[in-house]
Amino acid sequence: MLTFDPAPETQFSYTPAALLHAVGNSLSSPLLNQVFAVKGIYKPGKGVNYNGAFYDILKDEYTDSAITLVTPERLRPQLSNGQLIEASVYLAKRFQLSAGRIDLLLTLNELFSKKEHVIDEAQTRTFALLQQKARAGYKDADSFIRQRLFQQQPVNVTILVGQGAIVDQDIKHQVREAMIAYEFKYGRVNLSQPAEIIKALETHDGADILIIARGGGENMAIFDNPAIGETALKLRSIFMTALGHTTDEPLLQKLADKAFITPTALGQYFHELYSKAIDEINGSKAKLIGDLTKQIELSFQARLHDLNTRLSEVTQNGKEAALQAENRIRGLSERLGKTKALNVAVMAALAVLAGLLCIILFRK
Repeated sequence: MLTFDPAPETQFSYTPAALLHAVGNSLSSPLLNQVFAVKGIYKPGKGVNYNGAFYDILKDEYTDSAITLVTPERLRPQLSNGQLIEASVYLAKRFQLSAGRIDLLLTLNELFSKKEHVIDEAQTRTFALLQQKARAGYKDADSFIRQRLFQQQPVNVTILVGQGAIVDQDIKHQVREAMIAYEFKYGRVNLSQPAEIIKALETHDGADILIIARGGGENMAIFDNPAIGETALKLRSIFMTALGHTTDEPLLQKLADKAFITPTALGQYFHELYSKAIDEINGSKAKLIGDLTKQIELSFQARLHDLNTRLSEVTQNGKEAALQAENRIRGLSERLGKTKALNVAVMAALAVLAGLLCIILFRK
């Protein structure tokens, strides 16, 4: 277990601001605080006027390197985006205390020349590739992964990393328990050689998802190589990048179906998709159980209502039958009573008739 020993009372404690100034003051160059000539491509900034100056960008003509260009208000109307300019500048340092950063600034002093930047063959191919990707469209990685997760099928992911890189550990650390839903494979490639990158892309094409991941650093210009971009456009796999660079967006990143700033963000993406899918699956199961329960309750209530209706009908029919039987018995009783009275009268009449006959017979 690591322990921390308090600093002796005599040891000086630096504040963040003091550290920045101490380190910044130790950084020196013959060019600092000097006027000299530069050449590069002018890129306008956000267009905010800070006390008579604008913070723009001077980009290297052949690479993605760039530096902040402080453009005086009097010179800015003479410049346009993409111009190749030559000018005299003044180099200075600026401390960003809130961000813990030391920036180098070129203050534009005088324009020597400017001309529209000539678009070379590589830039023409780049523009054509971007148009081709726009027409072809971007594969929907989110929907594909979600569907596989819902179907409980593994997602095959191949990640191309540098030969000595450790970004695979960063990715695994972020994916965490979601690792069970993916089948990750890592290919070691020399990411400074376009031919090897192209070969690796072609070799591993066929995975569900194919990714180039790099942890940052220099030589980002290699990912602007049109030949690599052309290979990426031909891939059957869903293609992603995680190139570890926030300043510029290389061509390969623009051609990817999905791009991430760092390998760490890539790992977080896979974990978040898995977590959301699990929540949705659990929610769907709960809804299904609720729907089935409701259907069973409705079916039971319908059957109970039907039985009550039939019982009521049977009871009503029984009452009506009993009433009809009672009426028939009453009618029969009345008819029987009338028949008995008639029989008595007939018997009396016969008795009288018999008496009369006897009288008549005796007289004779």
